[in-house]
Amino acid sequence: MSCLLALLRKKVLTGFVLEYVCPLFKVPSRRKLVRRFLSIYDAQKKELSKIMKDYRVCLTMDTWTSVQNINYMVLTAHFIDVDWKMHKRVINFCVIQNHQGATIGRLIESCLLQWEIEKVLTITVDNASANKSALEWLRSKMNKCSSYKTVLGGKYMHVRCTAHITNLIVGHGLKRLQKSVLAIRNAVKYVRSSPNRLDSFRKAVEKEKLPLTGLVCLDVPTRWNSTYLMLEAALKFKKAFARMKEDDVDELYIGYFKEPEEEYDEEGNVIPSKNKRNRVGPSEEPDWDKAEIFVDLLRVFYDVTLRVSASLHPIVHTTFHDVVTMERNIENLFIAPEMGPISDTENVLIDMATNMRSKFLKYYGGFTDLNHLVIVGLVLDARFKLRNYTHFLKEVGMDDVDVQSRTNEIRSLLMALYDEYVPIVDGGRHMHRHQSPISSGSTITSRSSNTRVGVRGQLLNSWRKVVQESEEAVTAHEVDQYLNAPLEFVEEEEDGFNILCWWKINGPKFPVVAAIARDVLVVQTSTVASESAFSTGGRVIDAFRSSLTPKTVEALICMQNWLLGDDIAQEVEEPTIENTEFYEQAEKDHESTASSRNTRSTIPKAKGKGKAAVVNVD
Repeated sequence: MSCLLALLRKKVLTGFVLEYVCPLFKVPSRRKLVRRFLSIYDAQKKELSKIMKDYRVCLTMDTWTSVQNINYMVLTAHFIDVDWKMHKRVINFCVIQNHQGATIGRLIESCLLQWEIEKVLTITVDNASANKSALEWLRSKMNKCSSYKTVLGGKYMHVRCTAHITNLIVGHGLKRLQKSVLAIRNAVKYVRSSPNRLDSFRKAVEKEKLPLTGLVCLDVPTRWNSTYLMLEAALKFKKAFARMKEDDVDELYIGYFKEPEEEYDEEGNVIPSKNKRNRVGPSEEPDWDKAEIFVDLLRVFYDVTLRVSASLHPIVHTTFHDVVTMERNIENLFIAPEMGPISDTENVLIDMATNMRSKFLKYYGGFTDLNHLVIVGLVLDARFKLRNYTHFLKEVGMDDVDVQSRTNEIRSLLMALYDEYVPIVDGGRHMHRHQSPISSGSTITSRSSNTRVGVRGQLLNSWRKVVQESEEAVTAHEVDQYLNAPLEFVEEEEDGFNILCWWKINGPKFPVVAAIARDVLVVQTSTVASESAFSTGGRVIDAFRSSLTPKTVEALICMQNWLLGDDIAQEVEEPTIENTEFYEQAEKDHESTASSRNTRSTIPKAKGKGKAAVVNVD
């Protein structure tokens, strides 16, 4: 009946528009609309492909299965334009036959060929083994093909998703707190299961004189971030839950926990229980103690997940600090045993910390297995540079030899990037800088002092000698100029520093390093940008539109992303001598033409037939 009414309203509205609002408008057929839309999509795709050719992109990739039971792969491109503004564009939402490494690699290669993308810095994927083999296959193909312009042979192309690793670490730790979390979840579920139970909970909150704002929320058991929000909200009302238990004269609250426990599938949906165990709960004081400690730990991981999930501003320069923060918070869970027995809560937390540390070491190896481009991103932050990395290595207790070795490793990587970029930045004109052989760390750029003659030359040569013998020699290499420049001191919070704005202003001082920063700062450390396309895909391909073809699905999802994206700034062509001469000549031709027209307009035409009368123009 509701569908019939909706159809009737649609027909009435369409008839009203055609008859009164715009009688001349002809409603196009569905076939014509689809053809027109696909032609617009192809035109937009061609234009975007032309723009993206000028940039080195960083890609994120993920896969998804729709309600059609079709596997899709989404590929998202990220880049920073000439105006130092970051962009993301969904470039493919295509069908993939299976999740094998070779299949994924071939499909990514096909997408790159289709878009004529030749400059790829990194590809961010989750931690599936198939993704690792896919990128190894793709890197070997790109190194063999001369059309691709990889950086350092694609050695640092593979970037693992920090959000996915965080999810694995937290999930591993939650297993040891499953009973306590389940007891609190069941208590929250009781409160949210009916209006009467919610009213009784509100009365308990009022009796305990707690604020009524916020109340409690239920989580999705398969998503730890929603579990964190549930525990954080429930902890504020710990006394109210205890009061409900005390005032439960009719045993409605206690009786709820005597009912059979519910079970959930991987999507978080309730499924019939296979066992007849009663619900866990109600929550006791030890459960709240464990939850309180765990919420403090989860807050760190939650903030890291939110930070790395951003896709419209750089995140790579903060990822190193995020990884270190996670490691130190896990280590803080190891409580040094005091005299006497360890409590049950302490024992559970130590076991949980052990599980989380094993997962952390598996994927990060104590931050040593991080992609080195992440550390380069830290170095390209003017607040930290290489000095911050060296300081951290000393803080963790490394000896001076290891600290110097690791510092030189990152500096050598930055120098290698410089050597790759310097031939292509500004036509390679920065390659011709001279270096003085005075020292490797501090050199000056100058011509030979023998070329200076006369009194003025003697004055300049004398000053040059003083500068060479002092510690104020001008650093010749651009990388050293950047690294040795004063740090940018910012009093605001870490998120208040706009690193793209800083490079936009200071980039002309370090043109080659700025070109490196433009590409490295766009590196994505999570696949959330691609995963967000699945939310759009779930709305496009729902149960009522499951007959859409993959081509139409891709066009709808990509076009929506392109239309919502900001305009991409393009390189403005600098004026040349030839252009200036052309415009000057055009102005002269226009002036001569205009003057001749004005001269002819002052000569009056003769009246009647015959030759024009001669008129003296004085």
